[in-house]
Amino acid sequence: MEGFGRKMIVYGVLLFSIIWCISECNDIIISNGNKETSPPEKNTVMAVFSPMTKSPGPCRFLSGTRRQNHQCRRDTGLPDAIKEARRLAVTHCEEQFRYDRWNCSIETRGKRNIFKKVYRETAFVHALTAAAITYSVARSCAEGKMAKCQCASEKRPEATRLAWKWGGCSDNIKHGKRVTRNFLELQPADGDPVAEMLRHDSEVGIQAVTTTMNDRCKCHGVSGSCSLKTCWRKLGDFNATAAMLRTKYHHAIRKYPINNKTSRRAIPKEFRERDGTYDQLFYFETSPTFCSVTRGRRCLHPDNCATLCCGRGYTTKVVKTIEKCRCRFTNGRCCQIVCDYCEKYEDRYYCK
Repeated sequence: MEGFGRKMIVYGVLLFSIIWCISECNDIIISNGNKETSPPEKNTVMAVFSPMTKSPGPCRFLSGTRRQNHQCRRDTGLPDAIKEARRLAVTHCEEQFRYDRWNCSIETRGKRNIFKKVYRETAFVHALTAAAITYSVARSCAEGKMAKCQCASEKRPEATRLAWKWGGCSDNIKHGKRVTRNFLELQPADGDPVAEMLRHDSEVGIQAVTTTMNDRCKCHGVSGSCSLKTCWRKLGDFNATAAMLRTKYHHAIRKYPINNKTSRRAIPKEFRERDGTYDQLFYFETSPTFCSVTRGRRCLHPDNCATLCCGRGYTTKVVKTIEKCRCRFTNGRCCQIVCDYCEKYEDRYYCK
């Protein structure tokens, strides 16, 4: 019986080793097979702005690195938070640039894309993706969708001690920033100017989300009086963050261009932030025209078409819509409203 027990222990150890290798070694095989040499945040941002396909890995909609897959496997709720971050980044990016030549397409011309070099657009999508992950994780913590975090334990401000009761459920922005930096592996990359600049631009996005935190209060009292307030900290709408980053996109500063001589140089000292704040986007290369990706795009008006269509001209389509009009109270009395239906003709412009 003792020999049988020893055999069972050995078989158990072998079985555990096989199961562990299936889960962990598979990540190593995939990583080595891809031969990824670019920074993890670059690959993540490329996946976010590429057509979404379901991945067999633990991150589900992202073919992550070994470290990212490990995070998704151990942190329940993180894959859904990453999926929501993707939705936020793509939809708000397209909303901000819907009438610009670049409308968040990763293509520039042919098989080229914005990740081949560090353009102004490359800086923006890195900042927006980092901001979206931070925002999504912070909100997921407050909503109880993640297992390893909860509502933020905000310190009660001194000014609120008499008038407010500090409570509610604050968005966990600290955990959101920590998860984002770990997931994108935002570590200083001395000697690699591209990795260092992408890390900097990602930090700009994280900082932008942080600035939208504000106090939210709810009144309590008899008959609607506000004798007591319950207050908590909450992130603003993500559209405010996207608009802020678009402003930074237009004011981005170009550093030195990358070529065979300068790509091996160390990061200039003036590139680094001294006080730990990240307010400015940086990029290396002048942006392409993006004219090849504007065919068939809708313009806002003829003046906008002149820029958006790159001189190719545009076509005008008359679109008929039916909408409610001349709404009024029934017999002049409150509170039933009746409306007529009117035809409306609208000119819409599309690039040739």
